[in-house]
Amino acid sequence: MTMEYVIVGGSVAAASGLAAIRRNRPQAKIRVVTDEAIPFYYRPLIPYLLDGSRTADEILFTEQPMAGKETELVHDRCLRIDAQKQVIELQSGKELTYEKLLLAAGGVPIMPLHDLPGISSKGVFTLRSMDNALRIREYLPNCRNAIIIGGGLVGIKATEALNRADFPSITVIEQQEQILPLRADQVAAKAIAARLQQKGVCLRTNETVAEIINAEGKASAVRLKSGETIPADMVIVGIGVRPNTDFLAESGITMDYGVQVDSKMRTSMPNIYAAGDLVRFIDQATGEEAASGLWSNAVHTGRVAGSSMSGGRSEMPPLLSVMNSTEISGVALVSAGRLDNPGDQFTLFAESKGENYRKLLFDKDRLVGLLFLGNVNKAGVYINLIRNRIPLGERRDRVIREVMREITQ
Repeated sequence: MTMEYVIVGGSVAAASGLAAIRRNRPQAKIRVVTDEAIPFYYRPLIPYLLDGSRTADEILFTEQPMAGKETELVHDRCLRIDAQKQVIELQSGKELTYEKLLLAAGGVPIMPLHDLPGISSKGVFTLRSMDNALRIREYLPNCRNAIIIGGGLVGIKATEALNRADFPSITVIEQQEQILPLRADQVAAKAIAARLQQKGVCLRTNETVAEIINAEGKASAVRLKSGETIPADMVIVGIGVRPNTDFLAESGITMDYGVQVDSKMRTSMPNIYAAGDLVRFIDQATGEEAASGLWSNAVHTGRVAGSSMSGGRSEMPPLLSVMNSTEISGVALVSAGRLDNPGDQFTLFAESKGENYRKLLFDKDRLVGLLFLGNVNKAGVYINLIRNRIPLGERRDRVIREVMREITQ
């Protein structure tokens, strides 16, 4: 008898789950439900669509998960799950039955308070999907003044794209005291900020938007809580994402800012698994529960979920909620694990030379956090020490010397 699988979602966690199911159950019937017109693309690359650095075709997965397989793509949105009947209800009014269900619906952009005046104005965008990026690009010729709400990675990547496109005026509004608050410490953030400012980007930290002012329904300016008004005919909101769990409200699945899963990615309801941005896991650096939008975590959890639901024995690997490798304004940045040192409870080692900067945080002899700026050579080796919670013992001081020596090479 052929098993019937349903996957909700169209990004990398869904793709990884689909591939794992197909390896274990080559003849299985698999239906993938997604409301994106074009699913399965490299989501971290969507800012490059803004300035034309990449085309839509160039950010599609190299190997499309649906190609050449007995798999049905259902362009629809899942509104509700009836776990007792093993049915999902779709926006179109249709229902799909399943024997095994994988929830891989990702995250959704966090919007400022929905009652923020002007949030629904024309010219206000988020940047989470390919469709978002293409809509922004289409709107660009109408604009001269862009406001980016949020100085995290999405906001800064959008800023860079607009800057490459020679956009006349770009202002980033960040409520924290530094940009990239979850990706960098103050030293690294200051260095990156200086590079952006040299390119004409205006950075406003410790500021919050109180209102998006519109004229005839179109964004025309933003008013800050400080009372200042800044011209803005386009606003991009990039203050983060949250797990996409609204459609699970009546499912009976246990949630706590994300779906609770076990080591095999099983939820609290029979035959339902979850993966990617909407799941909770134990962060190896902190020992605490976390949810994360990291691409690598989505790949790993999707693979484990797909394997588990099709008879495999995979289990969730060690995961980190902070593990980034990127380039911003021409300088490489890698960060992983803890970046802060609350109450000075960890031992900190840091050194800088020119634009190169390295920082390590140790809990006794165990590395729990790192940040490399500029020269990021061998960062992956040290990230593995964090992910696998490896006690270094007497080797700790040797590792510190090796890391800091690399800064000048």
